[in-house]
Amino acid sequence: MAKSSTSFDKDTDHSNRKVRGKSERTKILEAMKRDGKTEDDFYDLLVTRAANLEDNFTFKELLTRLSPVPKAVNPLYEFPFDIKGSPHEQALQIIDAISDAKIPSDVGNIIITSISSMLKIQEVTDIDERLKAIEEIAKNVE
Repeated sequence: MAKSSTSFDKDTDHSNRKVRGKSERTKILEAMKRDGKTEDDFYDLLVTRAANLEDNFTFKELLTRLSPVPKAVNPLYEFPFDIKGSPHEQALQIIDAISDAKIPSDVGNIIITSISSMLKIQEVTDIDERLKAIEEIAKNVE
């Protein structure tokens, strides 16, 4: 006999869609509230602990948040590149730029990989469009 139930799983709403649970931040803030603490109390404690010379971790954490290390970014490179060329021609242009030391090989590899990814996206898009056209034709034939 099939089990029937009218209760809902805590991870779903009434339309049986998955519902996102509380974030860790929300859970921590709620726990602090239950303990009579506020978010400001937490930051005050963080600064107090960072001032303790024996607590290297908290000082480093606070410093990282106040003055984050900038994300590494590749410099700009200029080299001849025909945006209207075929992907094969573009890859050859990049290989030439690498061999002429106009761009580093890792940057050239990133660009060639990007071209390859673009071609795969185009291929999937074309297949999807063709499939939709075939399905439309099949509907009209029936």
